[in-house]
Amino acid sequence: MNETEKKEVALLRSQIHLHDHLYYVKDSPEISDRDYDSLYHRLKELEGKYPECATSDSPTQRVGGKVDERFRKVVHPVPMLSLDNTFSVDEVRVFHQRVVKGLADIEANSIEYVVELKFDGLAVSLTYEDGKLVRGATRGDGLQGEDVTANLKTIRSIPLEISSSKKIEVRGEVYMPRKEFQRLNALREEAGESPFANPRNAAAGALRVLDPAVTDSRKLDVFIYSVGFLDNNNCETHSELQEKLASLRFPVNEHNRRCSNIEETLDIIEEWRKKKNDLDYEVDGLVIQVNSLAYRKKLGYTSKFPRWAVAYKYEAEQAETNVLEIVCQVGRTGSITPVANLEPVFVSGSTVSRATLHNEDEIRKKDIRVGDRVFIEKAGEIIPKVVRVIASKGKRNAEFKMPTLCPECQTKIFRPEGEAVWRCINSTCPAQLKERLKHFASRKAMDIDHMGPAVIDQLVESGRVKNFSDLYALKHEEVAGLERLAEKSAQNLIDAIEQSKSAGLARLLFGFGVRHVGQRAASILAKTFRSIQVLKETSFEDMESVMEIGPVIAASLKNFLDQENNAQDIKSLTSSGIVMGEQEVMQVEGSVLTGKQFVLTGTLSEFSRDEAKERIELFGGRVTSAVSAKTDYILAGKDAGSKLAKAKKLEITILDEKEFQKLIEAD
Repeated sequence: MNETEKKEVALLRSQIHLHDHLYYVKDSPEISDRDYDSLYHRLKELEGKYPECATSDSPTQRVGGKVDERFRKVVHPVPMLSLDNTFSVDEVRVFHQRVVKGLADIEANSIEYVVELKFDGLAVSLTYEDGKLVRGATRGDGLQGEDVTANLKTIRSIPLEISSSKKIEVRGEVYMPRKEFQRLNALREEAGESPFANPRNAAAGALRVLDPAVTDSRKLDVFIYSVGFLDNNNCETHSELQEKLASLRFPVNEHNRRCSNIEETLDIIEEWRKKKNDLDYEVDGLVIQVNSLAYRKKLGYTSKFPRWAVAYKYEAEQAETNVLEIVCQVGRTGSITPVANLEPVFVSGSTVSRATLHNEDEIRKKDIRVGDRVFIEKAGEIIPKVVRVIASKGKRNAEFKMPTLCPECQTKIFRPEGEAVWRCINSTCPAQLKERLKHFASRKAMDIDHMGPAVIDQLVESGRVKNFSDLYALKHEEVAGLERLAEKSAQNLIDAIEQSKSAGLARLLFGFGVRHVGQRAASILAKTFRSIQVLKETSFEDMESVMEIGPVIAASLKNFLDQENNAQDIKSLTSSGIVMGEQEVMQVEGSVLTGKQFVLTGTLSEFSRDEAKERIELFGGRVTSAVSAKTDYILAGKDAGSKLAKAKKLEITILDEKEFQKLIEAD
């Protein structure tokens, strides 16, 4: 690498870090997505050409490979203490009096406070040395947490490098935005899984998975609110510290307020009681803390809490209403979900008339019946749920029982062993078909514009569309005859259907709506097998061995592809001109790696796992996650575990990074 290229790499990294900050933190991008992609791809190109420059702080290294062992413990140099809680204005005043007493020589009205939103997420610490992010950890028990550095790197608002050579440890809260929470729960319910109770649980679950790619797919975010440790800290107040953090491109919440006295602080409590519902993230209270760092030092700590800060917790907003009826909805995979139709009631900023009851077990647990008076609230202040039944002295209606037949097609329903959800197995069920078509046409699937729910309802109810392939047989005159669809709109829809033919295998697989096959799994399968025909011919064992696929996804997809009606639909889609393959990657011909199967294990130092995988595929090889008799090579990095031991037992060729490089260079 020459000096010009070194300077280009440094400049590209600096530019990308800046634009990440502007986009993910400031929400004010200065360049287009295309221009950003150009910068990113140029950097990736240079790092591919010169692997030695692909350091851990590069923007291309946010998503690494799987963590092969349980998270390492991290001892916090400064304990991450929790806060004492208050639940009323009177209790906040008592806290203020304790502060005044502890600062007896200070005029009470001169004590400044900083009020911050209390995010309902997962507390983390980030440590930087020489401007580089070296470690990220969960709070744990306050004294030690778990090393989740690889997962935290996937959060785009966290800077991988900062313009400071000082050692600094910052604290913040990782959270899941409300929209992402809704999306994730919808997918879980559709798959027959229990939904997350709130965004905090969802964020914690996403951050503590062993695969950073999964964390990346969950679209977490973070706010940084304090400093645990900072070399040569010359700030006098918490406000100054936060300004410093913002200047280093940390995501500091814009709603932080400095208050000159306790009365201003109390006013903010009332201000945010309603306003918090308008945010795109969950807030369950406020953090009230003394601004002066010198005052904090003087006040000190109890064994559990700092004496200079307190949390104010808002009560969950609830409302009373009546259960008018309990009905069952049919999802695209046949899941039967009970829903309570309610007497409309205003709660947490909107009128609620329906609330999901999730499943039969949940109804029995809470003993919810038609005619009951109930308390409702919004889970995470987003999804309406029934909290509990209000005790009644009068006679109640009979217990709710799940129907024995599908409410849409009257097919007998069943409950798979080990699942909480009842299902309709009739693949021609109109309700399922409508939901499947909505998913198939969605933006992340085949992206068929102008095909909204009203159009789909008419197409299904009129009998024009009975499967995916029927969409591609639609004529202009058929579409133009639909209610509220003008001539131009009809043509736009036909054009959009035609354009979708070239969407590619990944989108098609996702569009099929196969249970457990999400967007990422579809992408991995498409890149690995390249065509629908190869997928159909691939054994369960080979499919499940692909990294990140596993037995559940493999079994679900094999079952889908093996069903006669689906096979016929795929055949018809092929005849209609739908692209059934993924664009081939240019490979090196005649390579010794052609057809060879690799497994990666341990921590690689010379390049990331993604880069190693790309190189193997470039030379005609394939990467799987499980070691088997079919495995040809193990690429072993530092701290390789059980996979290495199994490979030795099976007498599989084991390569270190230098040997792997030589093997490639030999081609």
